[in-house]
Amino acid sequence: MIITRKIGAILRGKATPFQLAAGCVLGATLGFMPGFFIAPGLTIVLSFLLVLLNANLFLAAVVGAIAKLLAWAVLPASFALGRLMLDGPLEGGFRAFINTPVFALLGVENYATTGGILLGIIFGALIAMVVIQGVTRFRTRMAHASANSDRYKKWQSKTWVRWSVFLLAGGGLKDPDYTALAATKIGNPVRPLGVVFVFVTTVFIIVSFKFFAPTIIKTVLLNGLEKANGASVDLESADIDLRAGRLVLTGLAVTDPQNLSTNLFAADHLEADISGSDLLRKRLAIDNLVIVGAELGKTRRVPGRVVHAPPDVESDSKWNLPDSGSLDDYLNNAQIWRDRLVLLKSWLDRLNGDPAQDNAGQDESTAPTESWDKRLERIAAARGYDQITADHLITDSPVFLISSLRAEKVNATWLPDERLSITARNLSTQPHLVAEPATITITSSRNTIGLAVSAGSTSRLTGHYHGISGDSIGQALKRDSSAPPLSGGTVDISFEGTYSAAGTIDWPLLVTLRKTQLRLAGRAVPVDNFELPIGLTGTLNNPQIKVDRDQLGRIAQRAGLKLLQDKATKTLSEKAGGLLNGLLGGGQDKPADPPE
Repeated sequence: MIITRKIGAILRGKATPFQLAAGCVLGATLGFMPGFFIAPGLTIVLSFLLVLLNANLFLAAVVGAIAKLLAWAVLPASFALGRLMLDGPLEGGFRAFINTPVFALLGVENYATTGGILLGIIFGALIAMVVIQGVTRFRTRMAHASANSDRYKKWQSKTWVRWSVFLLAGGGLKDPDYTALAATKIGNPVRPLGVVFVFVTTVFIIVSFKFFAPTIIKTVLLNGLEKANGASVDLESADIDLRAGRLVLTGLAVTDPQNLSTNLFAADHLEADISGSDLLRKRLAIDNLVIVGAELGKTRRVPGRVVHAPPDVESDSKWNLPDSGSLDDYLNNAQIWRDRLVLLKSWLDRLNGDPAQDNAGQDESTAPTESWDKRLERIAAARGYDQITADHLITDSPVFLISSLRAEKVNATWLPDERLSITARNLSTQPHLVAEPATITITSSRNTIGLAVSAGSTSRLTGHYHGISGDSIGQALKRDSSAPPLSGGTVDISFEGTYSAAGTIDWPLLVTLRKTQLRLAGRAVPVDNFELPIGLTGTLNNPQIKVDRDQLGRIAQRAGLKLLQDKATKTLSEKAGGLLNGLLGGGQDKPADPPE
């Protein structure tokens, strides 16, 4: 009965065509929104318009519910339509809109959101035409019957008929003036109570932000970090002071996507300067980020979870080189190393900042012949059409920027006796919008390890790792049940190479073996101090390893000569010693042979 009275209120009440059209269009547009957290600003604006414009709320709710069910079915169409709008002739207008303060908060850079707006307007307009035509026709006929039909007048004069109509359709016991209703087109376009509601709600949001800003900032940061990391991120608290331009985070733990039982990074306390004006453009610019109590590789109390699948690993046979092989040819745990390299590739790709790769899914391995359109469609189909944004339209400054980062005395589980010092500059989500390239420097307290990365179209990487256990290297290189090819002593590794935006690497390694034993041709060969150059080329997610076989051959040859020399020396020493003993009478001390 409630529904029939709502419908009756539309037919017999003062709802104008404008109010009906506003309810249908705004309700449908809200229904086609992919989600509040995807476009919160636009959802709030549409809701305020629905209240302010005196739109019919019942009709908006019904049409919005239908549109929401339909939206999931036509989400690929919303995505395609959004691409046509954002990447088509209107791209310049949307680019300005997305980069304007306040308007940037609407979230129209999301393809599904922008396409959903247009689909919502079209769907709502079609429903509005049908509803307005039906209501207008009903009122016109009722006005004609009230004036010209004696039969209608007779029935309307009956008390039980008037009460039945009132109970079922509402609108009072007397017939409304259908002629006046049919003639009214707009009426009062603004709802007075709506103005009060919007004002009170706006004040409430501003006041609430002061109290709930930590929760809001925490939610936004967690969503962004998990999207970038690919695995769950924990954060105990987040506090922001816009007047002082200060951001403080505590209890941050970033799960390792390749090992959910450990943290890739964790810190007790993070403090930074921020720009409040950038928040109006949906930007977060952080300066002087100081990290206290940081740890790398720490075991988690509760295993993390995967947010989205890791990138696929693709092989590339065109990089096969003479005297070279893939990871599988050298390592018995090649898949673990390959996963690590894929993760490293995704980080370097983000640091490189190719504008064409700044969208979600940029860490996906992609065949060289795949077009951008097909790649975008593939990523959208895999991760969800509502998750893809036109980040290439963001100009002037990146969405997220860390101008300066410093972390001292960082604990690393794999380096228990030392502490790391980490500094970084210009880390961002859109590196091509930053004037200076991103740089990262890591050093240990005893200089056991060192790493320097300078990003760009061709990134440069320089680093070293001294004093690695020869036994641990040997176990990593060991295959099946065979003896490890290396044991004992220590190994030093240093490298200086490049990583291109195309994904190819040229990393010459210099491996120095100190007091180790190499197993060559089934024989353990002692090596006191030996340098072996190794080349890493090809693609980072499936590199080819090239070893200087001539150099190894020379080692084996020298080692073989040394073994022969040592053996000859030992034999001559034994024979010379026996001869000397005989000359000096030493043979008399030798016990007599037992009797036959």
